[in-house]
Amino acid sequence: MTNSKGVVQKGEEWKFSADKLVVENDSEYLQAYGNVTLRSGKNYIQADFARFYQATKWIYLRGNVKAQVKGDFYDAAEAEFDLNNMVGWLKKGRVFVAKPHVIFEGDFIEKHNGASYSFKDVKVTACEGDNPLWSFESGEGDITINGYARLWHSKFNIKGVPVMYTPYMELPVARERQSGVLTPEVGTSDRLGGNINIPYYWAINDEMDMTVYGQYLTKRGFRPGVDFRHAGDADTKGQWRGDWLYDGKAYDNTADADNAFQNDGMIRPNHNRWWVRSKFNGYLGSPEWQTIFDLDIVSDQDYLREYRSGLNGYESTREDFLEQFGRDIATVDATTRTSTALVARSWDNYAISGLAQYNDNLLYRNGNRPASDDPTLQKLPQVNAYAFKNNFFGTPLEWQGEFQGDYFWREYGTTGGRFDIRPELSMPVRAGGITFIPRAAFRATSYLVESFQNASADASKDSSQTRFMADAGISAVTDFYRVFDFEGAPDVTKENIGKSSWTRMKHNIVPRLEYSWVQDESKSQTKLPYFDSRDRISEQNDIVFSLTNVFDRSKGTVVLGEDGQATMENSYLEFLRIRMEQGYDIDEENRSIELSKYEKRPFSDFMAEFIVTPHDYVELSSRTWVSPYLGDVTEHENILKLFHDSYGEVLLGYDYLRKIDEYKRQQDTDMQIVKYGLKAYLPYGVAVGGTFRADLNNDRDLEKTVTLGWNHQCFLLEFVASKTTVDERYSVNFNLFNMGQF
Repeated sequence: MTNSKGVVQKGEEWKFSADKLVVENDSEYLQAYGNVTLRSGKNYIQADFARFYQATKWIYLRGNVKAQVKGDFYDAAEAEFDLNNMVGWLKKGRVFVAKPHVIFEGDFIEKHNGASYSFKDVKVTACEGDNPLWSFESGEGDITINGYARLWHSKFNIKGVPVMYTPYMELPVARERQSGVLTPEVGTSDRLGGNINIPYYWAINDEMDMTVYGQYLTKRGFRPGVDFRHAGDADTKGQWRGDWLYDGKAYDNTADADNAFQNDGMIRPNHNRWWVRSKFNGYLGSPEWQTIFDLDIVSDQDYLREYRSGLNGYESTREDFLEQFGRDIATVDATTRTSTALVARSWDNYAISGLAQYNDNLLYRNGNRPASDDPTLQKLPQVNAYAFKNNFFGTPLEWQGEFQGDYFWREYGTTGGRFDIRPELSMPVRAGGITFIPRAAFRATSYLVESFQNASADASKDSSQTRFMADAGISAVTDFYRVFDFEGAPDVTKENIGKSSWTRMKHNIVPRLEYSWVQDESKSQTKLPYFDSRDRISEQNDIVFSLTNVFDRSKGTVVLGEDGQATMENSYLEFLRIRMEQGYDIDEENRSIELSKYEKRPFSDFMAEFIVTPHDYVELSSRTWVSPYLGDVTEHENILKLFHDSYGEVLLGYDYLRKIDEYKRQQDTDMQIVKYGLKAYLPYGVAVGGTFRADLNNDRDLEKTVTLGWNHQCFLLEFVASKTTVDERYSVNFNLFNMGQF
């Protein structure tokens, strides 16, 4: 027969059932036989036999003991538990902690208050099966979930075969982030030698953490690094990274340096080498005053090229910054590194910002060129004010404007201040379904020059100078569309749940014609100081026509609604965008100089752009420019990406720039860069990948990288081989899942 009775665990009732239930010793305890089951919500305990002491809420279990308590699973031959707080012990027991995925089993396991255990002769692993792929065996130890597994006299086994012994070790078994040593990085490089990088992660508090890197390179020395991150509130976060190396290798002469770095003509005699970089988003006093700070300072022009890969290398830094802040850093071989501090605030109609920017030119470091000859421009500071487009005193006119004030400094060259203001008036008019927007603007610029050092011979030496320029234009744009309805949408029935089809397609056509004119002040501008491109504004007198076609689709999918009935769910996707554009330069048509060398070519290249996303796993972007005079392509930008979470991805890219010599533009050489990328997820957790980049015109491979990985249920093993124009590297990455720190 089956009897049931309720027992209480801190206010939660356990439902008790068994094939046979016997009350013993004046109800001090009861004994249950056969299919013993206790349930409380999602928690349960099962056994062949149980003895329950009603006064202490202690239960003894024997025979096929199985339990699930708060998501963790237990198997044992015998066990005892206090149902008030689930402390107790297991004999010949096995515990599976779901989060993290950790299994430990032993002859005797004692469970203490909270999620902590102590044991004798235990095996710890994250792998399933009687003979796990890897495991740690320990004579004794203890485990605290959200803490560590501490093992004494432990062995590391691969398929049951001991391969390493240690008298003591700690393994993290945390459901949450915690401090600990991360998985080491091991590899080798022709240039740097053998490499081992052991990172330590410090979970400082809920708002801060830090990773400290200890990297040793057999040919270069010890390279420590640090990565500090913080997020004080929803409006504040920052990441600060730095590393340093006393390099055993230097390039004191151009012969050695050119051989190492593709004849760039630069030496690198310094042994002290470092890179400091950061991104910060925050505010000044109030969240309305947004603050951005970017830092990028490096010791020499070669550092990032040599330490491009790895846990604390350039590529890792760039990926982190793009993912966390959406802001990039200069390319790995850029010789100018930029650091910026920005404070900005906006209102409904206005905005202001203050900026300080320092550009570090590596060409003038380490004895390459004299620092006193460095012409690199610094903005210390720049102030901007903007008036957003708005009605002009209640009239049909609209106005907008911008102001910029700069103080420019440099070690060698012209220095001083510049104040530039440009208000603009426009008036949208709609007639016959077309919107016409005529506009007119006026620019006033004032200069206060401190030094004319290195100024051109044509430049005026007056400390106070001004410039006045006008520009105008008109644009005409319209937009018309048609919606196409498709038949054959699945009926909204439970039998059709999961079925889908296109229900509608919308085709937008947007033609645009724009005329732009900028006053020709080329002669008078040559007398002005030169700080940046705003000081030499080119004349303009051209017409540009573009035609954009946008295709959107609506797809209906039959899904199960919250009320248990079938319903239609619609999704929308812009699956195709086609834009064509061409311009006509009136000034080029009227040009009367250098006609013997350069014939007139007023028509710009015809540009065609295609952006295709027919599915969630296909993405094609292509832009091509064709010269109407050469009858050939002058530029290509193409990239095709096919990707799927279950199968991998394929990437194909091709960039082309043609050699060209025209009055308005010159390109010295042809350039063709191809890129192929592959990542494939194969059966049994095997993943293969590769990246190939080549400069076809110079017949030079830029990068060849191959990866082979095995993503097992309880570990990741990855081999990486990479050859670039600078180095050849090989590395092995090994991570025990859920035991990534030890």
